[in-house]
Amino acid sequence: MPIQFKHKFKKISTVIRIKGTLDFGNDAMVAWWYSGFYKNPKDNSQPHVLVHFREYISPGVIGDKIAHRRIPLTSLGQVRVGTVWKNDRCKGELDLEPTKFSLNFNEDGWRFTSLSEARRKHLAPPFQQSLYKLERENDANWLIEFDLPNGGKLFVPCLEFFTRCYGRSGELKRIVATYPWEDVPDSAKSRLYATLDEPEEAGKWKVRLRRRMFNGDVVFLAHAKYDNYTTRLTKRINADLQTMIDPKLTKPAFIQIAPWFRGPAELSVKGFSFDDGKSFLAFNIVGMSDPIGEQIHRGRENSNNAETAAPDGSPEAWAGRPERILNINEIIDLTGDGEPDGDSPAVEIQDPVFVTLGIERAVIDMRADQAKTVSGKHGKGSDASMFSAGEAHGSDKGIGHASIHAPQTYESHGILRDMWDAMGSLHRKRPDLIRSLSWFTFEDGFISTSEYKLIPLTPFDIDEDVTTKVKRFPYLEPPKPGLRGFLVARLILADGPAYIIELQRRPKLVKDKDGETKAGEDQFQGMVFRLKHENQLVPWLRYFREQIRHAKGVVRRLTGSCSGEAESFSHRNPTELVDGCLPRESIVLHALSKVTEKTIR
Repeated sequence: MPIQFKHKFKKISTVIRIKGTLDFGNDAMVAWWYSGFYKNPKDNSQPHVLVHFREYISPGVIGDKIAHRRIPLTSLGQVRVGTVWKNDRCKGELDLEPTKFSLNFNEDGWRFTSLSEARRKHLAPPFQQSLYKLERENDANWLIEFDLPNGGKLFVPCLEFFTRCYGRSGELKRIVATYPWEDVPDSAKSRLYATLDEPEEAGKWKVRLRRRMFNGDVVFLAHAKYDNYTTRLTKRINADLQTMIDPKLTKPAFIQIAPWFRGPAELSVKGFSFDDGKSFLAFNIVGMSDPIGEQIHRGRENSNNAETAAPDGSPEAWAGRPERILNINEIIDLTGDGEPDGDSPAVEIQDPVFVTLGIERAVIDMRADQAKTVSGKHGKGSDASMFSAGEAHGSDKGIGHASIHAPQTYESHGILRDMWDAMGSLHRKRPDLIRSLSWFTFEDGFISTSEYKLIPLTPFDIDEDVTTKVKRFPYLEPPKPGLRGFLVARLILADGPAYIIELQRRPKLVKDKDGETKAGEDQFQGMVFRLKHENQLVPWLRYFREQIRHAKGVVRRLTGSCSGEAESFSHRNPTELVDGCLPRESIVLHALSKVTEKTIR
């Protein structure tokens, strides 16, 4: 009997095609549920995951027809639960808004459960079939059951947690699932971490990433290296698969995969609420907070990130390796039935963006004094008709390497707050650069706390001769009361103080690059300035507060009036991003570089 499905789908278009695997004839099918692991009979370098599909009939009706497909582990970010497939291509996906939960990742805040486990223990099922109908009422897939403050529960499939929250790259998940952690020549540990080439230091977690790792993998990998809890859970994944996977391919292996750190956490998910809104069944993870912990120092294998270039005649880095192809617009055929050629070109394929919630972990890029290698000449590489994320091996198979990862972004609380947080993050990471940070108001003076105050604008008198738009500018929601303010931040650098001003923005609806309307805010530039004499600060800020109203927030109109040096700056990411910096941090550094003689890195 068809399922009446009240939830909406939206059309999407992708360049990925999983040729042959997701061709359902004339039917369109929805990826409905992740099941267990299978051994991959054609490519030992990554396992398959069984995905259940249901027939998509119309925007409100899901059919009874069910299909099963074995999908490479690294491709699950493309074949997400809720995506609609026809003729090997993704045509749409469930249109759900994310919901954010505050959770406890300590062992007393969650447990494993499943429909099968609940039935075996004579307990109520995690969720009813009326909420989300599965093929089997005693489904054996493991879920993580989190306790919620309201007394409800959040249920997250273990496989979704693994594919989204264990680092950002598909390569990391492939290695963790495929290879034993250590004590073997070809261990997972040796594939994830390059030799450190410098001594360990107390209070610093140092990680040198292998070539195929992405920078966003480093927080998980730092914990896997230094946190025994994370190490134990990571080792267990491959160990359980080795024990439970069926070499005869007759049944899937269901393994438990836990949250990899302990402590408070935030998780943003898409799915359905139930139990009068108290509980939630998640399908897609949108983002997660970073664990609290030691500062992480990140390096890369054969990195050219050094103060001094390598001298002529030094060894070449990755000489002969084919060029990486980026920004592909043609159809990319993904396969899990073969390993990429060692001399093949590579394509970079992006999974859905992953949002880091809350305060991001402090990560500093390790910078050597002297580079040891020079750039090697790239080889042309052989032609490829399809691409695989498996282990490169052999040649002349016509299979290129698919480098799959989820781009990382950060939760925004509005530009003003984001910029203040970025200044604080840089101060914590780079106390040599920003020696102190404080905010200023006329009443409080300079205060060094994480929560700032704004200087409110002065409203115009009723009889002042200004236009309506100018008269409304000092208010956040005209004609309602509530004055707009501006932040004044003082950053003490090695050669003295610099200041950044950010205006408070009104919320507004804006259109994104796809033409969809979403929540946004006013777009203003910021101002960075330095003064000839510090006693000029108060008069200058009083002048700014008066005149910025007439300029309707266009700060560049006032830069020439500053008794010192002042420049406006944009909040778009600079072309030259500084390694290891978050986007807003790079904007802060870019702004400071406008009023300093020394290049800031």
